[in-house]
Amino acid sequence: MKLSKQELEAVIAASPRSFVPFDKLVLSPTYQARPENPAAPLPLSELAASIEAAGLLHNLVVVRGARGLHEVCAGGRRLRAMALLVEQGRWAENQPVPVLVVPAEQALMASLIENVEREALNPADEFAAFARLIDGGRSVEDVAAAFGVTPQVVKRRLKLAAVSPALLALFREGGIGLDCLMVLASLDDPARQEQLWQQLPEWNRSADQLRRLLTRGEVESDSDGVAIFVMLPVYEAAGGPLRRDLFSDDDKAYLQDAALLERLALDKLQQPASEVAAEGWKWVDVRARYVYEDYVRHGEVRRARQAPSAEEATRHAQLEAELEALHARMEAISDDDGDENEYAALEADDERMQAELNAIDESLTVFPVDLMAQAGCVVYVGSRGTVEVKRGLVRPVDRDAVVHAARQSTRGESTSSTSGPRDCRPTARPCCPGCWHRSEPP
Repeated sequence: MKLSKQELEAVIAASPRSFVPFDKLVLSPTYQARPENPAAPLPLSELAASIEAAGLLHNLVVVRGARGLHEVCAGGRRLRAMALLVEQGRWAENQPVPVLVVPAEQALMASLIENVEREALNPADEFAAFARLIDGGRSVEDVAAAFGVTPQVVKRRLKLAAVSPALLALFREGGIGLDCLMVLASLDDPARQEQLWQQLPEWNRSADQLRRLLTRGEVESDSDGVAIFVMLPVYEAAGGPLRRDLFSDDDKAYLQDAALLERLALDKLQQPASEVAAEGWKWVDVRARYVYEDYVRHGEVRRARQAPSAEEATRHAQLEAELEALHARMEAISDDDGDENEYAALEADDERMQAELNAIDESLTVFPVDLMAQAGCVVYVGSRGTVEVKRGLVRPVDRDAVVHAARQSTRGESTSSTSGPRDCRPTARPCCPGCWHRSEPP
């Protein structure tokens, strides 16, 4: 139903304005054009904060009821926001509230005027209004408090207000969605924003496609291993440019100088690389990332298992016996539906003992020293941002030298044997002809 301007003016002119204590206001059960929906309560915190900061800027429309009460027929959401302020102790129960008192026979008309004639504020106008408040001297924190939002929300709206005027005009017309506008807002250059939008085909103008175009050549600070390893403050201190996405939940940063990031990573890898080189390898490559294709032609030396010391052998046997008993107990608990807490404790013990057993096995599995002198390593940054080492790689040019060293090791072990028939395979025997095989990805 569309009411005329003359009818609206007549209602306003004939109705007195007054102040009524909050505790004398009730929601009208009769004259509300938009009834309350308890199943879908309206979010009121922002409106309540705005009313507390600036007062009620628009009168409630009421009719006089029984026992001194006034029934609210337009402004129910504002009434509930004020009730929230009273409930939280931020308003007095008798706080004066500005109202427009209309006759009962015109109450429904007034409620319709409130809900039908009112035009919602375009989001672009809201962005611009926030920007004007900041330009007028208000701080981000003050504006956030006045509207009941976080400073991050205010910063996001300011970013949206700074988007290219041409794109904002398109947004007002419905030619670009808010999700796309948020992606473009992370760029500070309006010309670049327009250029990126124009690069999208009309049939695929989506936020995801925009994000793919925008992040091409950039490095994500929180998911890229090298960025995690270098750390964002170090990159920024070195003058590295970046772009922040205020619209991500964690204010994600995109690093825009991949070459600088790699140089910083290589510098940080020098110390662990020197420690690896001290192990006795012929060569050590330092790379920001391990590229499998760069080493696909390399061979790989097999580790050899050395005999444990008496102490290591004793501890190894002890752990195996304890694990066997522990597994038997866990199986019994599982079969009898026993104590879950005991089972969980046994699982923790199992994990601890398995880790110790694996550590002993790992320490007993080593690269033969004579083969290490012909092989090398790659020190690089793993996907989780930690230092990783790929050991025992054999360059194609060193293959013959490794074969010769392996044969020498075999002869030495054979001639030194004084016992009866035995398996004479050397512990450093190559895993395939030439003591090499194709390296697998780390």
